[in-house]
Amino acid sequence: MSLWLRVNMFFRSFFLQAGWNYVKYQNLGFALVMLPFLRRLYRKDPEALHTVVNRYLEAFNTHPVMASFCFGAMARMEENIAQAHSVTDYKEQVAEWMGARRGLSITAASIGDRLFWGTLKPLTLLLAIFIWMLLGVNFLETEISEVPLSYALSAGAAAFFIYNAIAQFVRWEGLKIGYEADEKSCFGLTRFDWNRTIYNAKRIGIFCAAGLILFGVYRFLENKQPDIHFVARSILVLFFVIASFVTRRLRIPNVYLYLAAVIIFSTVCLI
Repeated sequence: MSLWLRVNMFFRSFFLQAGWNYVKYQNLGFALVMLPFLRRLYRKDPEALHTVVNRYLEAFNTHPVMASFCFGAMARMEENIAQAHSVTDYKEQVAEWMGARRGLSITAASIGDRLFWGTLKPLTLLLAIFIWMLLGVNFLETEISEVPLSYALSAGAAAFFIYNAIAQFVRWEGLKIGYEADEKSCFGLTRFDWNRTIYNAKRIGIFCAAGLILFGVYRFLENKQPDIHFVARSILVLFFVIASFVTRRLRIPNVYLYLAAVIIFSTVCLI
């Protein structure tokens, strides 16, 4: 895969979800990203290109960032299909391609959802809050309209650039790794210990969130005495934090805990 072709596919990958639909999900974006590669591969056989593109228009759905591993892997497997020596070999290669597309898209979606949306986004939000607190923004006393625009922009920009620096690095490298790796390494996905990375990132997030909460409590109690409402709400928060760990151990869906928390906290706030 040439550098220019990789750059072309990289920029097209930002439009993966532009044609999202309820029937085949990201199939239009998938075909759009792969089209430059397919045109180059089948430039001597334009009639075959139409059949190949129709295959890429089948249902496809995965995480937008981790999809780059799928693009690279599908490109490598498409080269094998184009070099098939017989009809039987061609059918076998297409069957392998279809199985790899499905399996890889599911695996990439699972990793991407947990890493980027379940871990990295909350971490960058904590970073923004931490920057605001360093700049002296008191969330308990300061109105939103009173926060200087430069403060809001600096925290938001830091979170935005850090998240996207990591996301776009994975998007760019995923194309190369997926293309160069083979099925034994799940097209490069097993090169990284994703579970360990997600685990460590979540633990960092928990410690950061706990630190921000303790700092907020300190600022709240700095010049005040705790009243019965503060104590009751603190106990409720602590209870639901502990309950979330218990329900996770027991494999109870957290949605029930969230519903209970919304109802209880809404009742307490009204009282």
